[in-house]
Amino acid sequence: MPENLKTPGVYIVEKDSGANAVVQVATAVPVFIGYTERASINGKSFHMKPVQISSLSEYEIFFGGAPKPVFTVENVDPENGEVDVNINGVDYVLKQSEKSKFYLYNSLKLFFDNGGSDCYIISIGQYGSNLDELEISPDVFKRGIDLLEGEEMPTMLLMPDSLLLNEEDSSYYSVQTYALQHCAEHMDKVALFDIWGANVEQPLGTDKNKYVTRFRENIGLDNLSYGACYYPWVKTSIITMNSINYSFFNLESLKDIIDSKFQTALDNLIKADNEKEKKYWDAGLNGCPEYKLLKKTIADKLSVLPAAPGMAGLYTRTDRAQGVWIAPANKNLNSVIAPAVKITHKEQENLNVDAISGKSINAIRAFRGRGSAIVWGARTLAGNSVEWKYINVRRLFIVIEQSIKNAAFSVVFKPNVPITWSVVKATISNFLTNLWRQGALVGTSPSEAFDVGCGIGETMTQNDINEGIMRISVKAAPSRPAEFIVISFEQKMGEA
Repeated sequence: MPENLKTPGVYIVEKDSGANAVVQVATAVPVFIGYTERASINGKSFHMKPVQISSLSEYEIFFGGAPKPVFTVENVDPENGEVDVNINGVDYVLKQSEKSKFYLYNSLKLFFDNGGSDCYIISIGQYGSNLDELEISPDVFKRGIDLLEGEEMPTMLLMPDSLLLNEEDSSYYSVQTYALQHCAEHMDKVALFDIWGANVEQPLGTDKNKYVTRFRENIGLDNLSYGACYYPWVKTSIITMNSINYSFFNLESLKDIIDSKFQTALDNLIKADNEKEKKYWDAGLNGCPEYKLLKKTIADKLSVLPAAPGMAGLYTRTDRAQGVWIAPANKNLNSVIAPAVKITHKEQENLNVDAISGKSINAIRAFRGRGSAIVWGARTLAGNSVEWKYINVRRLFIVIEQSIKNAAFSVVFKPNVPITWSVVKATISNFLTNLWRQGALVGTSPSEAFDVGCGIGETMTQNDINEGIMRISVKAAPSRPAEFIVISFEQKMGEA
């Protein structure tokens, strides 16, 4: 009430209800850690700094464009047996220039094509400068992860360029386990992984899933519920044949391959000393069948990408349309032509459920008439865990935990008394009731779907209060996917 009421009139008094609403945190904001062409604008460096973007054009303003690999066409080594293309009965392999296999830029294309929106970029090195000085090591990725300390927004962690690390000496796996440790420590994000080496079919007679086995053996046993892995890589339409030109070739290596009718155009292209002339003679080569085949081969090689960035986009699309509690599965990946490795129903059994390691791998499969690349799994790496086997359950609890945590800051330093406990319980209950109404929690009523406790004799002792501790208990029943649907059929005998 206003004090010193001496003048007749009407006085307005606003009272604080004491309750703050729980605001749901963002659910699908990935951070991508990797290598970019540059990391500066007008001399201001963004190297090793998280930068938020919302489109590919915005990325290009800060970080530039795609890497520019150069391919040399060579005869196939008989002992190697690796063949990329056959021209006029001769097998050739296309050798890519050193330190040009960077996946981040094209992976972002796949992310945005699948519904991705806001995300963060951390550039840990620039391939547009001196490649000889570029550091590609586990330590530089770990330093990038450490930069997320204090960053509250990202909810997913992806490192497509970590696939450049050596698999045999476990460099790749050391980065993935470090990512899991970070996610579990902060309890605010999940890490999405790909299987190293799952970008090509294994030769007949070899273990088709040997890299899956290697992944399970090296990823460790800790913090598995904070990670999800997808297999295999995917063949995309991100890069078209028309986007490949002379700059992708070691032109000297084409002299003995292309038709003699186009040798003059090739020679003039090699001799050309300005961009206009090069484009002119490059256009003259487009009628050459061998040149067109090589361009298509390069486009196909560069378009095989890790699937996890596309999944991050699918997570975003699913969250926006249905909710974070919906399993990001049984959906087709956009801009994907086919999985890089074909998986049968029998082969997926060992991916989805592994009784020994429990480390589930989510398959991407093609189903005739339904989709070219359907996500056919929604499990975390903790496949044997009753509570945390599904990625949508883990992500839902991250949302609940972080949302309630942020709202609880409003009662820090408030009196630890029954009136405060009632406000806390009502605030959290309202938030969980809204989630229950949307279908995130299971139960015919809110009381069946969740329970919130706060009070002396319920969650606290007098000693807790004396120590300045308020304990809040939240129990929630998440909805889970109907992963295995069993339909029983029985003949009914005809009645007389």
